[in-house]
Amino acid sequence: MSNKKNNGLNHLPIELFEQIIENLPTAVFAKETESFRFVFWNRFSEKLFGYSKDEVLSKTDYDIFPAELADKYRQNDIKVLETKELLDIPEEISHSASGESIILHRREIPIYDEGSSTYYLLVISEDITEQKNAHDSLTIANEAWQDTLGILRESQNKLIEAQKMASLGGLVAGIAHEINTPIGIGVTAASLLDQKISEFQQLYNSAKMKRSDLEKFLDTVAQSGSIISSNLDRAADLVRGFKQVAVDQSSEEKRIFALAPYLEDVILSLRPKLKQLKHNTSILGDQTVEVESYPGAFSQIATNFIMNSIMHAYDDDDEGNMVFEIRLDGREVTVEYTDDGRGIPEENLAKIFEPFFTTKRGDGGSGLGMHIVYNLVTQKLGGSINCESTVGTGTKFTLKLPIANLK
Repeated sequence: MSNKKNNGLNHLPIELFEQIIENLPTAVFAKETESFRFVFWNRFSEKLFGYSKDEVLSKTDYDIFPAELADKYRQNDIKVLETKELLDIPEEISHSASGESIILHRREIPIYDEGSSTYYLLVISEDITEQKNAHDSLTIANEAWQDTLGILRESQNKLIEAQKMASLGGLVAGIAHEINTPIGIGVTAASLLDQKISEFQQLYNSAKMKRSDLEKFLDTVAQSGSIISSNLDRAADLVRGFKQVAVDQSSEEKRIFALAPYLEDVILSLRPKLKQLKHNTSILGDQTVEVESYPGAFSQIATNFIMNSIMHAYDDDDEGNMVFEIRLDGREVTVEYTDDGRGIPEENLAKIFEPFFTTKRGDGGSGLGMHIVYNLVTQKLGGSINCESTVGTGTKFTLKLPIANLK
Protein backbone atom coordinates (compact mmCIF):
# COMPACT_ATOMS: atom_id res chain seq x y z
CA MET A 1 0.00 0.00 0.00
CA SER A 2 1.15 3.61 -0.57
CA ASN A 3 3.24 5.33 2.15
CA LYS A 4 1.40 8.62 1.57
CA LYS A 5 -0.95 9.89 4.24
CA ASN A 6 -4.54 8.70 3.85
CA ASN A 7 -6.79 11.58 2.68
CA GLY A 8 -9.45 10.70 5.23
CA LEU A 9 -6.96 10.61 8.05
CA ASN A 10 -4.66 13.55 7.30
CA HIS A 11 -3.60 13.99 10.88
CA LEU A 12 -2.85 10.31 11.53
CA PRO A 13 0.64 8.99 10.62
CA ILE A 14 0.44 6.11 8.16
CA GLU A 15 2.53 3.90 10.45
CA LEU A 16 0.04 4.34 13.31
CA PHE A 17 -2.87 3.79 10.93
CA GLU A 18 -1.36 0.51 9.68
CA GLN A 19 -0.69 -0.57 13.29
CA ILE A 20 -4.34 -0.01 14.18
CA ILE A 21 -5.53 -2.01 11.16
CA GLU A 22 -2.97 -4.69 11.93
CA ASN A 23 -4.41 -5.26 15.40
CA LEU A 24 -8.12 -5.03 14.67
CA PRO A 25 -10.17 -8.10 15.82
CA THR A 26 -11.48 -8.33 12.26
CA ALA A 27 -9.91 -9.77 9.13
CA VAL A 28 -8.68 -6.88 6.95
CA PHE A 29 -6.67 -7.37 3.77
CA ALA A 30 -6.04 -5.59 0.47
CA LYS A 31 -5.27 -6.39 -3.15
CA GLU A 32 -3.74 -4.37 -5.96
CA THR A 33 -5.93 -4.37 -9.07
CA GLU A 34 -3.52 -5.11 -11.87
CA SER A 35 -2.98 -8.77 -11.02
CA PHE A 36 -5.20 -8.93 -7.91
CA ARG A 37 -2.29 -9.89 -5.66
CA PHE A 38 -2.49 -9.43 -1.90
CA VAL A 39 -0.55 -6.42 -0.60
CA PHE A 40 -1.85 -6.37 2.98
CA TRP A 41 -2.93 -9.13 5.38
CA ASN A 42 -3.52 -8.31 9.06
CA ARG A 43 -3.06 -10.61 12.02
CA PHE A 44 -6.72 -11.51 12.39
CA SER A 45 -6.75 -12.61 8.73
CA GLU A 46 -4.03 -15.10 9.68
CA LYS A 47 -6.12 -16.32 12.61
CA LEU A 48 -9.36 -16.54 10.64
CA PHE A 49 -8.12 -18.14 7.42
CA GLY A 50 -5.08 -20.03 8.72
CA TYR A 51 -2.57 -18.50 6.31
CA SER A 52 0.37 -16.38 7.47
CA LYS A 53 1.27 -13.05 5.95
CA ASP A 54 4.33 -14.60 4.26
CA GLU A 55 2.12 -17.25 2.63
CA VAL A 56 -0.31 -14.68 1.25
CA LEU A 57 1.47 -11.47 0.23
CA SER A 58 2.18 -11.22 -3.52
CA LYS A 59 -0.15 -14.21 -4.06
CA THR A 60 -3.62 -14.27 -5.66
CA ASP A 61 -6.82 -15.93 -4.50
CA TYR A 62 -6.06 -18.82 -6.87
CA ASP A 63 -2.80 -19.50 -5.03
CA ILE A 64 -4.58 -19.80 -1.69
CA PHE A 65 -8.23 -20.73 -1.98
CA PRO A 66 -10.02 -23.55 -3.85
CA ALA A 67 -10.62 -22.71 -7.52
CA GLU A 68 -14.40 -22.39 -7.15
CA LEU A 69 -14.05 -19.91 -4.29
CA ALA A 70 -11.22 -18.06 -6.04
CA ASP A 71 -13.48 -17.65 -9.10
CA LYS A 72 -16.18 -16.19 -6.89
CA TYR A 73 -13.75 -13.73 -5.31
CA ARG A 74 -12.38 -12.66 -8.70
CA GLN A 75 -15.92 -11.96 -9.94
CA ASN A 76 -16.54 -9.86 -6.82
CA ASP A 77 -13.32 -7.93 -7.41
CA ILE A 78 -14.27 -7.14 -10.99
CA LYS A 79 -17.77 -6.06 -9.96
CA VAL A 80 -16.37 -3.64 -7.37
CA LEU A 81 -13.95 -2.13 -9.87
CA GLU A 82 -16.70 -1.72 -12.46
CA THR A 83 -19.26 -0.13 -10.12
CA LYS A 84 -16.81 1.64 -7.80
CA GLU A 85 -19.29 0.80 -5.03
CA LEU A 86 -19.17 -1.13 -1.77
CA LEU A 87 -19.95 -4.83 -2.09
CA ASP A 88 -21.63 -6.17 1.05
CA ILE A 89 -22.35 -9.91 1.09
CA PRO A 90 -22.60 -12.83 3.55
CA GLU A 91 -20.71 -15.97 2.61
CA GLU A 92 -20.12 -19.44 3.93
CA ILE A 93 -16.63 -20.94 3.60
CA SER A 94 -15.06 -24.16 4.76
CA HIS A 95 -11.40 -23.16 4.72
CA SER A 96 -11.08 -21.53 8.14
CA ALA A 97 -8.05 -22.08 10.30
CA SER A 98 -9.96 -24.74 12.28
CA GLY A 99 -10.98 -26.55 9.11
CA GLU A 100 -14.65 -26.09 10.00
CA SER A 101 -17.25 -24.36 7.89
CA ILE A 102 -17.76 -20.78 9.00
CA ILE A 103 -20.01 -17.92 7.94
CA LEU A 104 -18.45 -14.57 7.06
CA HIS A 105 -19.81 -11.11 6.44
CA ARG A 106 -17.61 -9.76 3.65
CA ARG A 107 -17.35 -6.09 2.65
CA GLU A 108 -15.22 -5.18 -0.35
CA ILE A 109 -14.40 -1.50 -0.92
CA PRO A 110 -12.58 0.25 -3.81
CA ILE A 111 -9.83 2.58 -2.48
CA TYR A 112 -8.28 5.13 -4.86
CA ASP A 113 -4.64 6.04 -4.24
CA GLU A 114 -3.97 9.50 -5.67
CA GLY A 115 -0.22 9.04 -5.50
CA SER A 116 -0.19 6.12 -7.92
CA SER A 117 -3.50 6.95 -9.59
CA THR A 118 -4.63 3.36 -9.10
CA TYR A 119 -7.31 1.50 -7.18
CA TYR A 120 -6.81 -1.00 -4.39
CA LEU A 121 -9.43 -3.40 -3.12
CA LEU A 122 -9.90 -3.32 0.65
CA VAL A 123 -11.68 -6.36 2.09
CA ILE A 124 -13.11 -6.54 5.61
CA SER A 125 -14.31 -10.00 6.61
CA GLU A 126 -16.06 -10.75 9.93
CA ASP A 127 -16.85 -14.17 11.37
CA ILE A 128 -20.61 -14.10 12.06
CA THR A 129 -21.02 -17.84 12.59
CA GLU A 130 -22.15 -17.51 16.21
CA GLN A 131 -24.56 -14.70 15.45
CA LYS A 132 -26.02 -16.62 12.50
CA ASN A 133 -26.37 -19.81 14.53
CA ALA A 134 -27.98 -17.86 17.35
CA HIS A 135 -30.38 -16.25 14.86
CA ASP A 136 -31.21 -19.64 13.34
CA SER A 137 -31.73 -21.11 16.81
CA LEU A 138 -33.96 -18.19 17.71
CA THR A 139 -35.93 -18.68 14.51
CA ILE A 140 -36.34 -22.39 15.21
CA ALA A 141 -37.30 -21.66 18.83
CA ASN A 142 -39.82 -19.05 17.66
CA GLU A 143 -41.36 -21.49 15.19
CA ALA A 144 -41.53 -24.13 17.91
CA TRP A 145 -43.13 -21.59 20.23
CA GLN A 146 -45.70 -20.67 17.60
CA ASP A 147 -46.53 -24.36 17.16
CA THR A 148 -46.80 -24.81 20.92
CA LEU A 149 -48.92 -21.67 21.21
CA GLY A 150 -51.23 -23.02 18.52
CA ILE A 151 -51.58 -26.31 20.40
CA LEU A 152 -52.26 -24.45 23.66
CA ARG A 153 -54.90 -22.28 22.01
CA GLU A 154 -56.57 -25.29 20.47
CA SER A 155 -56.52 -27.07 23.84
CA GLN A 156 -57.89 -23.95 25.54
CA ASN A 157 -60.72 -23.71 23.00
CA LYS A 158 -61.57 -27.36 23.58
CA LEU A 159 -61.59 -26.82 27.34
CA ILE A 160 -63.82 -23.78 26.91
CA GLU A 161 -66.19 -25.75 24.69
CA ALA A 162 -66.19 -28.57 27.26
CA GLN A 163 -67.09 -26.08 29.96
CA LYS A 164 -69.88 -24.66 27.79
CA MET A 165 -71.27 -28.18 27.30
CA ALA A 166 -71.01 -28.79 31.04
CA SER A 167 -73.00 -25.59 31.58
CA LEU A 168 -75.65 -26.82 29.17
CA GLY A 169 -75.72 -30.13 31.01
CA GLY A 170 -76.31 -28.26 34.25
CA LEU A 171 -79.02 -26.24 32.54
CA VAL A 172 -80.83 -29.42 31.46
CA ALA A 173 -80.65 -30.70 35.02
CA GLY A 174 -82.02 -27.35 36.19
CA ILE A 175 -84.93 -27.57 33.76
CA ALA A 176 -85.87 -31.04 34.99
CA HIS A 177 -85.59 -30.02 38.62
CA GLU A 178 -87.46 -26.72 38.38
CA ILE A 179 -90.26 -27.84 36.09
CA ASN A 180 -90.90 -30.91 38.25
CA THR A 181 -92.49 -28.76 40.98
CA PRO A 182 -95.24 -26.90 39.02
CA ILE A 183 -95.90 -29.94 36.82
CA GLY A 184 -96.18 -32.14 39.92
CA ILE A 185 -98.61 -29.73 41.58
CA GLY A 186 -100.64 -29.51 38.36
CA VAL A 187 -100.78 -33.30 38.03
CA THR A 188 -101.88 -33.63 41.66
CA ALA A 189 -104.61 -31.02 41.18
CA ALA A 190 -105.76 -32.70 37.95
CA SER A 191 -105.89 -36.11 39.68
CA LEU A 192 -107.93 -34.63 42.53
CA LEU A 193 -110.28 -32.97 40.03
CA ASP A 194 -110.68 -36.25 38.15
CA GLN A 195 -111.54 -38.00 41.41
CA LYS A 196 -114.08 -35.30 42.40
CA ILE A 197 -115.69 -35.45 38.95
CA SER A 198 -116.10 -39.23 39.31
CA GLU A 199 -117.61 -38.84 42.79
CA PHE A 200 -119.95 -36.10 41.60
CA GLN A 201 -121.07 -38.23 38.64
CA GLN A 202 -121.92 -41.09 40.97
CA LEU A 203 -123.84 -38.72 43.24
CA TYR A 204 -125.72 -37.29 40.28
CA ASN A 205 -126.62 -40.75 38.97
CA SER A 206 -127.96 -41.78 42.40
CA ALA A 207 -130.44 -38.89 42.30
CA LYS A 208 -129.37 -37.95 45.83
CA MET A 209 -127.47 -34.77 44.89
CA LYS A 210 -128.24 -31.70 46.98
CA ARG A 211 -127.62 -28.05 46.25
CA SER A 212 -124.75 -28.00 48.75
CA ASP A 213 -123.10 -30.94 46.88
CA LEU A 214 -123.23 -28.96 43.61
CA GLU A 215 -121.82 -25.86 45.26
CA LYS A 216 -119.01 -27.87 46.86
CA PHE A 217 -118.20 -29.54 43.55
CA LEU A 218 -118.14 -26.22 41.67
CA ASP A 219 -115.83 -24.75 44.31
CA THR A 220 -113.47 -27.75 43.96
CA VAL A 221 -113.47 -27.40 40.15
CA ALA A 222 -112.66 -23.69 40.38
CA GLN A 223 -109.81 -24.20 42.86
CA SER A 224 -108.35 -27.15 40.95
CA GLY A 225 -108.64 -25.31 37.64
CA SER A 226 -106.87 -22.29 39.11
CA ILE A 227 -104.08 -24.45 40.54
CA ILE A 228 -103.63 -26.31 37.25
CA SER A 229 -103.66 -23.11 35.19
CA SER A 230 -101.21 -21.18 37.39
CA ASN A 231 -98.75 -24.06 37.60
CA LEU A 232 -98.90 -24.74 33.86
CA ASP A 233 -98.22 -21.04 33.27
CA ARG A 234 -95.30 -21.27 35.70
CA ALA A 235 -93.95 -24.32 33.88
CA ALA A 236 -94.35 -22.56 30.52
CA ASP A 237 -92.44 -19.52 31.83
CA LEU A 238 -89.68 -21.76 33.12
CA VAL A 239 -89.42 -23.61 29.81
CA ARG A 240 -89.37 -20.33 27.89
CA GLY A 241 -86.64 -18.86 30.10
CA PHE A 242 -84.58 -22.05 30.15
CA LYS A 243 -84.97 -22.48 26.41
CA GLN A 244 -83.73 -18.96 25.67
CA VAL A 245 -80.73 -19.32 27.98
CA ALA A 246 -79.91 -22.71 26.48
CA VAL A 247 -80.18 -21.38 22.92
CA ASP A 248 -78.01 -18.37 23.81
CA GLN A 249 -75.35 -20.53 25.44
CA SER A 250 -75.06 -22.75 22.37
CA SER A 251 -75.21 -20.03 19.71
CA GLU A 252 -73.29 -16.91 18.75
CA GLU A 253 -76.34 -14.86 17.75
CA LYS A 254 -76.62 -11.21 18.67
CA ARG A 255 -80.01 -9.73 19.60
CA ILE A 256 -81.69 -7.00 21.63
CA PHE A 257 -82.66 -8.08 25.15
CA ALA A 258 -83.45 -6.61 28.54
CA LEU A 259 -80.45 -7.20 30.77
CA ALA A 260 -82.10 -7.55 34.21
CA PRO A 261 -84.82 -10.08 33.21
CA TYR A 262 -82.23 -12.06 31.30
CA LEU A 263 -79.95 -12.23 34.35
CA GLU A 264 -82.99 -13.42 36.35
CA ASP A 265 -83.39 -16.31 33.88
CA VAL A 266 -79.71 -17.17 34.25
CA ILE A 267 -79.98 -17.17 38.05
CA LEU A 268 -83.12 -19.31 37.75
CA SER A 269 -81.15 -21.85 35.71
CA LEU A 270 -78.69 -22.09 38.62
CA ARG A 271 -81.42 -22.57 41.24
CA PRO A 272 -80.82 -26.34 41.66
CA LYS A 273 -77.28 -25.54 42.81
CA LEU A 274 -78.29 -22.47 44.83
CA LYS A 275 -81.10 -24.35 46.61
CA GLN A 276 -78.51 -26.60 48.23
CA LEU A 277 -76.92 -23.54 49.85
CA LYS A 278 -78.07 -20.54 51.90
CA HIS A 279 -76.93 -17.80 49.56
CA ASN A 280 -79.10 -14.94 48.32
CA THR A 281 -78.90 -13.53 44.81
CA SER A 282 -80.41 -10.25 43.68
CA ILE A 283 -80.44 -7.84 40.75
CA LEU A 284 -80.45 -4.14 41.59
CA GLY A 285 -80.31 -0.93 39.61
CA ASP A 286 -81.99 -0.04 36.35
CA GLN A 287 -84.33 -2.88 35.43
CA THR A 288 -85.21 -1.38 32.04
CA VAL A 289 -81.78 -1.34 30.38
CA GLU A 290 -81.75 -3.06 27.00
CA VAL A 291 -78.61 -3.99 25.10
CA GLU A 292 -77.95 -5.16 21.57
CA SER A 293 -75.32 -7.77 22.21
CA TYR A 294 -74.60 -11.46 22.71
CA PRO A 295 -76.85 -12.88 25.45
CA GLY A 296 -74.94 -16.16 25.47
CA ALA A 297 -71.83 -14.28 26.57
CA PHE A 298 -73.78 -12.57 29.39
CA SER A 299 -75.09 -15.97 30.47
CA GLN A 300 -71.59 -17.43 30.68
CA ILE A 301 -70.25 -14.36 32.51
CA ALA A 302 -73.04 -14.35 35.12
CA THR A 303 -72.80 -18.13 35.60
CA ASN A 304 -69.03 -17.97 36.08
CA PHE A 305 -69.34 -15.10 38.58
CA ILE A 306 -71.86 -16.98 40.72
CA MET A 307 -70.10 -20.34 40.52
CA ASN A 308 -66.77 -18.68 41.27
CA SER A 309 -68.25 -17.11 44.41
CA ILE A 310 -69.81 -20.40 45.51
CA MET A 311 -66.52 -22.25 45.06
CA HIS A 312 -64.04 -19.65 46.33
CA ALA A 313 -65.81 -17.03 48.45
CA TYR A 314 -67.92 -19.11 50.83
CA ASP A 315 -67.91 -22.25 52.90
CA ASP A 316 -70.85 -24.66 52.45
CA ASP A 317 -72.68 -23.44 55.58
CA ASP A 318 -72.20 -19.70 54.88
CA GLU A 319 -75.13 -17.46 54.02
CA GLY A 320 -73.73 -15.16 51.35
CA ASN A 321 -75.11 -12.32 49.28
CA MET A 322 -74.37 -12.13 45.55
CA VAL A 323 -75.60 -8.99 43.83
CA PHE A 324 -75.75 -7.74 40.25
CA GLU A 325 -76.24 -3.98 39.91
CA ILE A 326 -76.99 -2.36 36.53
CA ARG A 327 -76.45 1.30 35.63
CA LEU A 328 -76.84 3.08 32.31
CA ASP A 329 -74.16 5.71 31.59
CA GLY A 330 -74.93 7.26 28.20
CA ARG A 331 -74.07 4.69 25.52
CA GLU A 332 -72.41 2.45 28.08
CA VAL A 333 -73.84 0.09 30.65
CA THR A 334 -72.07 -0.68 33.91
CA VAL A 335 -72.67 -4.04 35.53
CA GLU A 336 -71.23 -4.57 39.00
CA TYR A 337 -71.16 -8.02 40.54
CA THR A 338 -70.32 -8.25 44.24
CA ASP A 339 -70.15 -10.94 46.86
CA ASP A 340 -69.51 -10.58 50.60
CA GLY A 341 -67.28 -13.63 50.85
CA ARG A 342 -63.74 -14.14 52.07
CA GLY A 343 -62.14 -11.94 49.37
CA ILE A 344 -59.05 -12.48 47.23
CA PRO A 345 -55.51 -12.12 48.66
CA GLU A 346 -53.54 -9.29 47.04
CA GLU A 347 -50.91 -11.66 45.63
CA ASN A 348 -53.63 -13.55 43.71
CA LEU A 349 -55.61 -10.52 42.55
CA ALA A 350 -53.34 -9.82 39.56
CA LYS A 351 -53.52 -13.45 38.44
CA ILE A 352 -57.25 -14.17 38.49
CA PHE A 353 -57.73 -13.58 34.75
CA GLU A 354 -54.75 -15.76 33.80
CA PRO A 355 -55.62 -19.10 32.16
CA PHE A 356 -55.40 -22.14 34.45
CA PHE A 357 -54.82 -20.08 37.61
CA THR A 358 -56.88 -21.54 40.46
CA THR A 359 -56.55 -22.02 44.20
CA LYS A 360 -58.96 -25.00 44.03
CA ARG A 361 -57.05 -27.28 41.67
CA GLY A 362 -57.86 -30.39 43.68
CA ASP A 363 -61.48 -29.39 44.34
CA GLY A 364 -62.79 -29.12 40.79
CA GLY A 365 -61.35 -25.73 39.84
CA SER A 366 -60.15 -25.61 36.22
CA GLY A 367 -58.63 -22.11 36.36
CA LEU A 368 -60.52 -21.16 33.19
CA GLY A 369 -63.66 -19.50 34.59
CA MET A 370 -62.33 -15.96 35.07
CA HIS A 371 -60.12 -16.25 31.97
CA ILE A 372 -63.24 -17.03 29.93
CA VAL A 373 -65.02 -14.07 31.54
CA TYR A 374 -62.12 -11.74 30.67
CA ASN A 375 -62.03 -12.88 27.03
CA LEU A 376 -65.81 -12.62 26.67
CA VAL A 377 -65.92 -9.10 28.13
CA THR A 378 -62.92 -7.66 26.27
CA GLN A 379 -63.15 -9.51 22.95
CA LYS A 380 -66.72 -10.70 22.43
CA LEU A 381 -68.54 -7.80 24.07
CA GLY A 382 -65.95 -5.09 23.38
CA GLY A 383 -65.85 -3.86 26.98
CA SER A 384 -63.58 -3.77 29.99
CA ILE A 385 -63.49 -5.56 33.33
CA ASN A 386 -61.91 -4.65 36.65
CA CYS A 387 -61.67 -6.56 39.93
CA GLU A 388 -61.38 -5.14 43.45
CA SER A 389 -61.23 -7.25 46.58
CA THR A 390 -60.56 -6.98 50.29
CA VAL A 391 -59.79 -10.07 52.31
CA GLY A 392 -62.59 -10.70 54.80
CA THR A 393 -64.97 -8.24 53.11
CA GLY A 394 -65.69 -9.50 49.62
CA THR A 395 -65.03 -9.02 45.92
CA LYS A 396 -66.40 -6.68 43.26
CA PHE A 397 -66.17 -7.09 39.48
CA THR A 398 -67.00 -3.99 37.40
CA LEU A 399 -67.93 -4.42 33.74
CA LYS A 400 -68.11 -1.46 31.34
CA LEU A 401 -69.95 -2.50 28.17
CA PRO A 402 -71.39 -0.75 25.10
CA ILE A 403 -75.18 -1.00 24.94
CA ALA A 404 -74.86 -1.75 21.22
CA ASN A 405 -72.09 -4.22 20.37
CA LEU A 406 -70.86 -3.48 16.85
CA LYS A 407 -68.71 -6.58 16.36
